[in-house]
Amino acid sequence: MAVRGAAAVVAAALGLTGCLGGAPPLGSVIDRAPVELVGTPFHPQTALQCGPAALATVLEDSGVRGAGPEALSDRLFLPERGGSLQAEMLATARHHGRVPVRLAGNMQAIADALAGGDPVLVLQNLGTPWTPVWHYAVVVALRPDAETVILRSGRERRRHEPAADFMRSWSLAGRWAFVAAPPERIPAFADVRGWLTAAAPAESAGQLDLALAAYEAAVARWPEAALAHAARGNALHARGDVTAARAAWRAALERDPDLKAVRDNLAATADGSPEPTGGM
Repeated sequence: MAVRGAAAVVAAALGLTGCLGGAPPLGSVIDRAPVELVGTPFHPQTALQCGPAALATVLEDSGVRGAGPEALSDRLFLPERGGSLQAEMLATARHHGRVPVRLAGNMQAIADALAGGDPVLVLQNLGTPWTPVWHYAVVVALRPDAETVILRSGRERRRHEPAADFMRSWSLAGRWAFVAAPPERIPAFADVRGWLTAAAPAESAGQLDLALAAYEAAVARWPEAALAHAARGNALHARGDVTAARAAWRAALERDPDLKAVRDNLAATADGSPEPTGGM
């Protein structure tokens, strides 16, 4: 999507290169040993195609086959925008059977994801706040010893980017980042609310198999989480399995009797009615 040379020219002209020189050292903001996900695939970016290339990288790493940049481009690339929108990146990940889990906007979150084996897709602004140059890349390593972030970026398989420069460009893009997880494998860093939030759009889009698999994984990982059981009940009901849905909702209420929407759903389906009255 971005021409790195053009961004560098703009930044230099405005005196902004390295403007985060006061950023804390990388080693002071993460608490994990350096790790590089050397097996992460690499798809070189063609002109304006950083979105498809970056998404293909994390999808292939997660086990998706046949979703190379060319296959993704028709769905992702918007000629009138000269790139790919964030919402479409997330929706396309779900279309390919993955749960896109957003990260907290800090380097520790990236370190935690990498430690769990998940490369991190990030949005950067290589320009300025008023002349943005948007670019998607994939973080595969943090190197506190060298104050470096290693990315699959553009045509570089291992771009070594100074941590301060990365923090600047990532911050100018709202510190937006996600990992693409198979629904049955919850990333180690995820909490129950974050995972359910990531999976819920699949249910809303009618991707019930994906949503249900994610909710069942949540129940397995957090068996005492009432919201996980409630979400599973909702997806089961949407698939037409009222009996199983009611069992899941009862499990939710056993853990949290104050979930009024779940109690309403049970009441609404007590006579076999297919229509619940509310969500989680």
